[in-house]
Amino acid sequence: MTINVKTTSRSSGYASKIMLPLACLGLSTAAQALELDVGDSEVSIYGFAQLDAAYTDGPDMYAASGFTPFFDIRPRDVEGSDGDFDMGAYTSRIGLLSATPTKNGPIRVVIEGDFHENGGPGFRLRHAYGEWNGILAGQTWTNFSGFVGLTKTIDFTGPVGRPNPGRLAQIRYTLNGFSAALEDPDGFSVGEGILSGTSGVNQSRVPNFTLRYTQSVDAFTYEFGGLGREVGYEVSNEDDYAFGWGINASASYRFGTGIKLRGAVAHGDGIGGYLFFNPGGAGYVKADGKVETIKATSATTGISIPAGTGAFNLSYAMVQADMDDTAELNPAPPNIYGYDRYDSVFLNYIWSPIEPISYGIEVGHHRAEQPSGESNDITRLQGMVRYTF
Repeated sequence: MTINVKTTSRSSGYASKIMLPLACLGLSTAAQALELDVGDSEVSIYGFAQLDAAYTDGPDMYAASGFTPFFDIRPRDVEGSDGDFDMGAYTSRIGLLSATPTKNGPIRVVIEGDFHENGGPGFRLRHAYGEWNGILAGQTWTNFSGFVGLTKTIDFTGPVGRPNPGRLAQIRYTLNGFSAALEDPDGFSVGEGILSGTSGVNQSRVPNFTLRYTQSVDAFTYEFGGLGREVGYEVSNEDDYAFGWGINASASYRFGTGIKLRGAVAHGDGIGGYLFFNPGGAGYVKADGKVETIKATSATTGISIPAGTGAFNLSYAMVQADMDDTAELNPAPPNIYGYDRYDSVFLNYIWSPIEPISYGIEVGHHRAEQPSGESNDITRLQGMVRYTF
């Protein structure tokens, strides 16, 4: 076996395809990568080192974890700390991708991780999958939604109020912009599960089924997604299940001046964590032991305006769950203050003085509301430095 080592640009080819979601959510990823020829396979090692720093005018909220601080927003009548500053490098990332030619098409493999386990610094698997002739198997972004309608943020988790492009174990088939997948029904940790006063566990007997179609017409790109799933629980000798569903639509348009508009909407009943930071769960258990699914709706919109060596990005996002019938549950909904709606506004400037280096500054304003209409908000100032290889 022969191993040849060289450096090459990731600005084209399969590596560019893999790194595109990083560019959509944050910063430039075009840089020199370490590339090895291992037998017939072309292997690239990529990643970045990143420092995050943030000040939040409320309770402890760690920049290293990157979580949008909705769980830390207190109602106005609850006392707490007045502010917190934090720095961390846990979003730094390393990955490996390979392409091996065969007479029936290339086999592509991606393995990627960061140091964000439980907010850091434990190593966490992000992607681990293989792909051949349109068949993908492993863990990667859910097939329910992509990145078409998302505006760049420095906040690691990005805007709420969007179809969640989180990473799930799955098997997927893709052909001409259309894809279908069977996905892990228990893969999301936020906005998921059954709300119940019992000690039962969430349970699904079948995988989630997702569909997606993505297409571009000149400067216009659009995407549609659908979800079908089972929502259920089991405790002692008691269990029950219900059907959940979700739909989403996203679009973006780039003007000749470089200005780009984006937007996405989603809705579902029992959709759970497929809506990012859904303040409710997928469903709850009624007094008679039956599962009732929870409706939720989300929306996000944004604009990117080129300026100098970077761009200004302004975006708004919201997500709301129908929690009217869950007020008497014990424990309460999966946030300590029983919120049913979150709103966010982000304004940032992200720029690259030279290709492998990116800087960013951002202000984010976040609001949480209870079913009664009581609300409070929090503001976060954040900065970032990224060195890409």
